[in-house]
Amino acid sequence: MEVGLDGVAPFQPDSLLGTVVAGRYRLSAHLASGGMAAVYVAEDTRDRREVALKVLRPDLAASPDVVRRFLCEGSIAAMIEHENVVRVLDHGGAEGGPHFIAMELLEGEGLFDRLRRRGALPPSEVVSILVQVCAGLDAAHRQGVVHRDLKPENVFLHGRRGAAPVVKLLDFGVASAANAVTGDAGFVVGTPEYLSPEQAFGQAVDARADIYSVGLMAWRMLVGRTPFTAPSADSMIRKQAREPVPLLTTARPDLAAHPDLVAAVARACAKRPDDRPASADVLADELARSLGHRSPLPVPPHLPTFFSSRTGSEPAGSAGTAAAGVVARLPSEPPRPDPDRRGDVLRVVAAATLVLALLFAAASLFVRYRPKP
Repeated sequence: MEVGLDGVAPFQPDSLLGTVVAGRYRLSAHLASGGMAAVYVAEDTRDRREVALKVLRPDLAASPDVVRRFLCEGSIAAMIEHENVVRVLDHGGAEGGPHFIAMELLEGEGLFDRLRRRGALPPSEVVSILVQVCAGLDAAHRQGVVHRDLKPENVFLHGRRGAAPVVKLLDFGVASAANAVTGDAGFVVGTPEYLSPEQAFGQAVDARADIYSVGLMAWRMLVGRTPFTAPSADSMIRKQAREPVPLLTTARPDLAAHPDLVAAVARACAKRPDDRPASADVLADELARSLGHRSPLPVPPHLPTFFSSRTGSEPAGSAGTAAAGVVARLPSEPPRPDPDRRGDVLRVVAAATLVLALLFAAASLFVRYRPKP
């Protein structure tokens, strides 16, 4: 038997097959595993249907913080009823049994798997998927829920082969909601490749943090890679905090044929929350009409940024941090104003000072040389 470094045998998902959870759900097949839980196909013996059952790993059940996060995920996801959010049917934990979340059983493939299989997707497919992502996010945001870990791994394309997929948002494990505290003071919560600048600095977040993540997902879907690469989670977090996201056309010049789409993604990726679309619904509308025949929306001359745009040279590489949850301490340096904007203010002040000086000189000459009565 394999034994871990701590002397405890690692969790084997197949060991739970055949188990009946909460006296109701019989585990019949293992679907996937993560750092906190395993997902199974289960028979609901009460309602005679198959469900997806997410089960907290037994080796983690002794941690109150892990249990709290897991139960919080179930209660938060159950608040949201929308076609584009996976439906939570039941959640809890029986005495002496594992904690669980029962969800609708989906058929299809994850967005991450599709991107890994196909690389970049055509603009029409990207827009179709992201409009549905925004619809699910809007439903969550209306309930006061911010996902905080939106990424391709948490988007599922539900539907039979050949049919248009219905997008389902998954995994609200680090979501924040009213009356539900899921973060950790002094830590960055989320996945570095799709992290908003607010999260990178450990600041309070609202719905616009999810909108930034949608913008980075759009970048990944259209280009075939994320806009930033870094050798570690820490350096990726610093880039998310301070470096402007490049325009799509820097990596794919052919996307200049879709200026509205380029502009919509640029606004979603703005470093300042106030420069992003005000809601997921607004972003969905911009994306939906971006491939139409209306007048092009203006692309900003440079992406607005509230933080300094450079952190020093860092070698390119793969961050390899897609499975991160609580990932690192927040950067110690606070956000700084955009030097371009500071320069604009100084130029305006200098111009105003010059005008006042000229007016004063003209007034002095008039008083000195005016005709005497």
